[in-house]
Amino acid sequence: MSRKLLLSATALAAGILSAPAFAQDAGTTPQVQDQATDSAAQDQAEQAGNSEAIVVTGSRIRRPDLESASPVAVIDAQQIQSQGIVNTQDLLQKLPQIGIPGLSRTNSNFLTTGNGVATLNLRNLGDSRTLVLVNGRRFVPGVAGTSIVDVNNIPADFVERIDVVTGGASSIYGSDAIAGVVNYVLRTDLQGVVARAQYGITDKGDNPNYTASITAGTKFGADDRGSVIVNGTYSKDLGLLSRKRAISAEDCSAAGCGPQSYSSYPAQGRFQFYNGNAASTNAGGYASNLFTFNPDNSVVSGFPTGYGFNRNAVRRISTPVERYLAAGSAQYEFSPAATLFLEGTYAKTKSSSQIEALALDSYNDIGGFAAAGYSIDNPFIPAAIRQQIIARNSDGIASNDVTSIEFRRRQNEVFSRSNRNDRDTFRVAGGLRGDIAPKWSYEASAVYGQLKEVTSSQDINIQRYAQALDAVTDASGSIVCRDATARAAGCVPINLFGYDTASPAASAYVRSELPRQVNIKNTQFVANASVNGSLFALPYGDLQVAFGGEYRREKSSEDWDALTNAGLNSGNQTPDTVGSFNVKELFGEVDVPLLKGLPFVESLSIQGAARYSDYSTIGHVFSWNAGGEYSPFRGLRFRGNYAIANRAPNISELFSSASETFPSVTDPCDGTTAASSGTYAAACRAIPAVAAAVANGGTFQYTLADIQGINGFDGGNRNLSEEKGKTLTFGAVIAPDQVRGLSLTVDYFNIKLDNAIGIVPRATSIQQCLLTGLPQFCNNVIRNPNTGFIRTVNAQNINIADTKTSGIDVNLRYGRALGLMDDDRLDFSVLYTHTISYKSQSDPSAPVTSGVGNLEFGGVFRDKVNATATYAAGPFSLNWTVTYLSPMVDTVREEFAEFAADLDPEIASHNEIGSRVYHDVQLRARAGEHMDWFIGVNNLFDRKPPKLEDTVFYGNITGTTTAADIYDPIGRRFYFGAQVRF
Repeated sequence: MSRKLLLSATALAAGILSAPAFAQDAGTTPQVQDQATDSAAQDQAEQAGNSEAIVVTGSRIRRPDLESASPVAVIDAQQIQSQGIVNTQDLLQKLPQIGIPGLSRTNSNFLTTGNGVATLNLRNLGDSRTLVLVNGRRFVPGVAGTSIVDVNNIPADFVERIDVVTGGASSIYGSDAIAGVVNYVLRTDLQGVVARAQYGITDKGDNPNYTASITAGTKFGADDRGSVIVNGTYSKDLGLLSRKRAISAEDCSAAGCGPQSYSSYPAQGRFQFYNGNAASTNAGGYASNLFTFNPDNSVVSGFPTGYGFNRNAVRRISTPVERYLAAGSAQYEFSPAATLFLEGTYAKTKSSSQIEALALDSYNDIGGFAAAGYSIDNPFIPAAIRQQIIARNSDGIASNDVTSIEFRRRQNEVFSRSNRNDRDTFRVAGGLRGDIAPKWSYEASAVYGQLKEVTSSQDINIQRYAQALDAVTDASGSIVCRDATARAAGCVPINLFGYDTASPAASAYVRSELPRQVNIKNTQFVANASVNGSLFALPYGDLQVAFGGEYRREKSSEDWDALTNAGLNSGNQTPDTVGSFNVKELFGEVDVPLLKGLPFVESLSIQGAARYSDYSTIGHVFSWNAGGEYSPFRGLRFRGNYAIANRAPNISELFSSASETFPSVTDPCDGTTAASSGTYAAACRAIPAVAAAVANGGTFQYTLADIQGINGFDGGNRNLSEEKGKTLTFGAVIAPDQVRGLSLTVDYFNIKLDNAIGIVPRATSIQQCLLTGLPQFCNNVIRNPNTGFIRTVNAQNINIADTKTSGIDVNLRYGRALGLMDDDRLDFSVLYTHTISYKSQSDPSAPVTSGVGNLEFGGVFRDKVNATATYAAGPFSLNWTVTYLSPMVDTVREEFAEFAADLDPEIASHNEIGSRVYHDVQLRARAGEHMDWFIGVNNLFDRKPPKLEDTVFYGNITGTTTAADIYDPIGRRFYFGAQVRF
């Protein structure tokens, strides 16, 4: 009875404090929004005693009062169900604390791996700085070389609640919690079976999605000491093509949307006469040195508007995602001192991307393997073009001569470069917990997780492609490859002059014998042990402590195919990445009650936590936080917290193999003389080799060979150190006894991220090394000590960036019976974040940019609101959710500002983005004792996304044409389904 009373009381109290209201093994399904605020609940919890105290996300100390010194937002199972959520990312993305998604099914279509992955980004500080937990424990990363969790792997119907703790929490949970923690608390107790099925489709009849889920549980053993619960879920979202929406049906540029902005790499080819290394002229009165083809493959002189390729016709707004999920947990209480628990999850996810076929440029993409393009004796050259070549080469004008035909051509009939992803993720966690003495308890656990992902696509072998381009006519009149060795290996000549002219045999020959493929494997092992309890009694309560240790080992590998490793296919040369690290940690917390039950001091306490970490990669790291709470009287509580959080560099940042490149860079010292003036002249002459070169009237001058010999390396940096975040939060919790069911929290936050990992552009490194001499720039630039010439400019990861953000969070909840009908009830909640400032600096020489209301510099909304109202009466309930996004601008990038005045006024007007309000509604009805029916509409009023131009003139967001990163690109969606309990 006392345990049931406590659980009921904590459910009521959750609405008061907007904090996690249940122990992670409490075994109930909370419905935070649907519970009345009851001040007596806190009294009941306190009377229950420490033996039944609970653990709040963001602390390891068991506390009876449910209070949290840090702001916490709670999403419960009912909120997930009342909005027809299939993937929890869709619901969390509506929260004001969550920024632009790092990865989602609407922004990952262009990635080479990870299509359809779903990640969370607290405070717009990046998904790598948001720690996602399951039952307070780590989950195996879903992105290669990172700590980023793919929340696709967590079945929505198995979630009891989701706690979102904003602000640094590294002292509690370790690295990656600079922006905060998202903790998924899974169900642990169910007697019976719950099955749910749901179908959704847009009002245009596309983007269908299906979900079926079954959850079953039972208790067993003497006195029901054991329990087991399992879930199986299948969901499939078929994705959406860009051409299915008018706003994204055509390519756009500064010239507008339509044929004038189509790609100059068309399916039929864009061909140009070349004379050596330069394009032939038209000095002899020729109309153009370009030609292309009509749909009937007749020759067209020049390259008229409308002959380009509309890439958006084949792209996707949303990638398809298919998921098979299984999850379960079990526990058995042998005695109060020993409860064995076990939990596991398995997810198989399939996704794919769809983008246009490869745009191949003969001069740049395959010129290194043979004579670029087509030689003029190639037998595939159309007769009309052959006649013009003869005329040009015999008119006596040397600049008109033709030695080759270069081309740009879409490889439509040759191969598709769209990806297919298969991801398998499993995780198992288990351990013991129990009471070891009055007011003392312990927990010991171990977690192992593994991700395996295979991403593959078709590709071409550039070397074979060059061989297939070089064709001749043999003695029998057949067209064959010129190279005898290539012919012996099966070479088939390829004809690219016109639509669909590449034969199946030629296409098969130039395709890579191996698919472009990467195999990713992430593994994680965590062992944790902690003890918490009352150290001793103080006059106003027990001094509570928690302490323990943790060991974590992570490993990640990206294994690319041999052609990609060698740079022999259409993409960049990409080396494999393999890395691992381990970390040993000690942590502790303390909660000190100072005063209680005095005039104007209902309660006063202070809290603190610290964590010492020893990484195998970066060495020692120390995180800590300190906070306090003060309640002058019942119904009003002030809280504050200051934290130093850290993020250790991940495997990719540390161990990505360096890949060599030969960048096009300029040395400001080039051309320097003893008399030169200007920004860099004095710094250049301070270099001994430059000073020697300009002595006696000389000039420091590069040759073409010197410039072409400059190399550089991109990749990881094993000398990285940790990022550091400083977080300050303070605010108030108001829950007056006079207004039952009302609670209000208002909190200010201020986060500063220092030493963030980033990459300095090569030009910046060269320039700032001369001007400042700072090592973060000069370490990237290596000069020949004898000549002074730059020989290497690296662009590797370094600790160099800074970000600061501040704002105010408001959380309002109210619930009461209206009395309009028997047993009716209205509950509503409002989550609101006002961002005061979001400023970032990519390196010390870069300008400080403001991302509030500006897509180019972060896309942070000044104001974001999520409000939900639920009215229930009898067997019916109606849920209405409103999400508000404040206005935004898409600023013309600084380097193109001088061209802004020349932009089409209609194009420029798209940069002013008005506010958006989205409405979601669901009607649910209970049919008998065992079944619920529901029907819902998301984006009820079909609010369209803004039109953002996808050009170099504007902020660079993936999928800007539909603003898929921020706004809803799909439109009004209907869903309906049923849930059965038995």
